[in-house]
Amino acid sequence: MILGYQALALNLVTIIFLGMLAGTVIGTIVMGMVSRHLLQLDLRSRRWALWLAAAFPLLSGLVTVILSLLPEWLSQSDMWLAGIIHWHHAYLFSPASWHGVFLLVCSILLVVYGVASARKGVANSSRYRLLAQLGYAQKDGLTEVDAAAPMAFVIGFWRPRAFITTGLSRHISEQDAQIIRLHEQVHVRRRDPLKKALFRFLTAVYPAPVKRALEAEMDLVLEQAADESVLRHYPDKSAVAGALLRVARLQASFRTSVPASTGACHFVQHAIERRVHYLLGAHVSQSLPLLPFVAVLVLCLLGSAAGVDLLHHSLETVFLH
Repeated sequence: MILGYQALALNLVTIIFLGMLAGTVIGTIVMGMVSRHLLQLDLRSRRWALWLAAAFPLLSGLVTVILSLLPEWLSQSDMWLAGIIHWHHAYLFSPASWHGVFLLVCSILLVVYGVASARKGVANSSRYRLLAQLGYAQKDGLTEVDAAAPMAFVIGFWRPRAFITTGLSRHISEQDAQIIRLHEQVHVRRRDPLKKALFRFLTAVYPAPVKRALEAEMDLVLEQAADESVLRHYPDKSAVAGALLRVARLQASFRTSVPASTGACHFVQHAIERRVHYLLGAHVSQSLPLLPFVAVLVLCLLGSAAGVDLLHHSLETVFLH
């Protein structure tokens, strides 16, 4: 049995994990209900909605902890908070209870995921260094790599770098090369590979179908944002859309799969049809309705906290606590 502030700390970590679990369940349900409406939002609104969806389980855990701590900070909060969440024996923690088992399992899963992510990061770092050594830096900011597969991509977290293969550079026009250069430089300036890696870290707790859908939509948002930025320097929408289609056809004729790399941004990997429609103005979008969105967010966060309390007291009736 652990007592005092050490027990409080262990209980709070347990609450965070429980809050994340409840947030994952609620986030999965809500995403299933609003995923179609997400496609109708403009680029900025979709970006905000996706980041909040990815961070929602973690946010739920933090909010649940704060609500659990309020009685410690504000004694008058006990009255209204009791109906949402109430954690018995906050200064007592038993490793042999379901609290201890749950905390141990979550900690093991977190360590396993951290080790796997670190291994992927080391592999990507090695791939980045190899490409940098084999490539030939050009004046336009791209590094050319001698490879038959027609590809253009950005890789690297802290110092991202844009690459283009000879299989692509030798089969495109000067106009297409300029569009590709402008597009990839946007990813470099904004450090989009790092953003993609962080987004994937946040969505790791979701079920695989939801995780894949969120990541695919974020990949598309980043590519559309880069396409939109290209138009500020090269305001010919049909030329940019044409470059996308021509490079996509080159890749399709080569019949190669894009190599897996955490956080890499590829020029024509993501939803070409939607990107072309967006460029040509064939997509009708609307901004995010702020007040309904905030109301739903608050209700979901409170629902997560209430779900933790319900789960906690249900398990207390079955297991030792």
